[in-house]
Amino acid sequence: MTQFNRQWMTKFGWPIAGTGKRPLTIAHRGASGHRTENSLTAFALASDLFAEMWELDLRMSADGVAVVSHDENLARATGRDLRISEATWSEICSVELPDGQFVPRLEDVADLAVERGAGLYIEAKSEGSASAAWQVLEVRKFTFAAIGSFNVGWIAALRREGCPYPLSVLVPSGADPFSYGAEARPDILHLCWRDASSEPHKLITEDLVSRCERVGAAIVLWHEDRRAVLDGLDGLPVLGICSGRPEILKPYRPGIDKAPGIVCHRGANFLAPENTREAARLCIDQCFQFVEIDVRTTADGELVVIHDATLNRTTNGIGPVSSHTLAEIRNLDAGGWKAPCHAGFRVPTLSEMLDVAQDRIGVYVEIKDADPEAVLGEVVKRGMMEAVFFWCWKKEVLRDIRSQAPDARLMVPRREHSSLAAAISDYSANIVEFELGRDSLSEITACRELGVQSMVFCLSNDLADLAKVLAVSPDLVNLDRPDLFKILQAYPDIVGSPQELESPRVA
Repeated sequence: MTQFNRQWMTKFGWPIAGTGKRPLTIAHRGASGHRTENSLTAFALASDLFAEMWELDLRMSADGVAVVSHDENLARATGRDLRISEATWSEICSVELPDGQFVPRLEDVADLAVERGAGLYIEAKSEGSASAAWQVLEVRKFTFAAIGSFNVGWIAALRREGCPYPLSVLVPSGADPFSYGAEARPDILHLCWRDASSEPHKLITEDLVSRCERVGAAIVLWHEDRRAVLDGLDGLPVLGICSGRPEILKPYRPGIDKAPGIVCHRGANFLAPENTREAARLCIDQCFQFVEIDVRTTADGELVVIHDATLNRTTNGIGPVSSHTLAEIRNLDAGGWKAPCHAGFRVPTLSEMLDVAQDRIGVYVEIKDADPEAVLGEVVKRGMMEAVFFWCWKKEVLRDIRSQAPDARLMVPRREHSSLAAAISDYSANIVEFELGRDSLSEITACRELGVQSMVFCLSNDLADLAKVLAVSPDLVNLDRPDLFKILQAYPDIVGSPQELESPRVA
């Protein structure tokens, strides 16, 4: 059906992402797992995460404006009891969303999609919204779009009226997709079967795929963010998959032995608050190799994961970490500073972070202010020594670790020593870190000859810089934006060749 999908996209003038070999990433209500659903911020972030399409919900206001909102009542999203069908656009657009955004019109989202080069997957939620979607798209000569609904009658009406856009019928769990959508003769069967089974991917059978191909209907699947289910869907010939976390639909699967292992600086800190359990989980879900964390000690001797010496920047607390007890730090909000949807996240203990990582992802532990013996103890009791490596700006800490644990993996920054040999010999380092723009990367080959790993540290979000890192083939890369490097390495068709890169796609 891969060939069928290519022909289908060509028929409707859609760009063939990934040469048609992988499903389109359709950001469910934008990147709604990270930002307020159906907001311009969520749609822009979806584009930054390389989602090809944005799924949105459409309703009509009392005065005929096409409003982008999932719910008829804005109470859940905004806290204000206001029914869209009973309100004018002037009333609706004055309601503020949690992140300071406002409820958009379809025109606003369509204009942003044109600017970002994204497609629109529009779900009609109320009477008249399907026809309104057609009109808005047609005015803009917007071709990369589909219009769908659970209401088959509305889609059938568009079919009779000659709508040129691909039409989608959303099929609820338990319904036969072919009889359910027959009246509309849909171009897309959107199977909303997330909760139909504990393993919904097994419902996409060869027979189902064959029947869809015979009737000329592409398959789009439910909103999904479970790694196990997505892995089960891998390789199935579907046109697109929806997710509010679009980054996980493109996992890091480099496919070659020389591809670097990715170390995520303070976790997936672009999407989630740094050094939190959620930042680590996002690394796991994208199939990265290591999460980097910073460890400090509380006033009562507990090990916590936080970068700064003070609480000020990443929590709603004030003052040194070392002056507060674990109980006091536990009561702080460590996520609201990042985005409203992260409010309530807590500063994790080292123990909790290791529990999240165990058997799922490696850990790079930077000891900021902690007893190395206590840190080692947490790692050893979980049997994670092979999955962890360490660094501290205090060399005596690293030497102490080496004396306590000869099998420990230690990192050394190349810039701190006069030669590569001196760097390795200081405390028998296993990994040498080179910083892009500061160290010569020419010694990476020599690292292999000396039996140590190389790691390039790069905080840039410029794809051209990341291409330079990729070109030297290090063993590891320690990145602030691992999601960008992932695309460059594993999905090069999206960004073009490294020679063509002059600036990042993201804002």
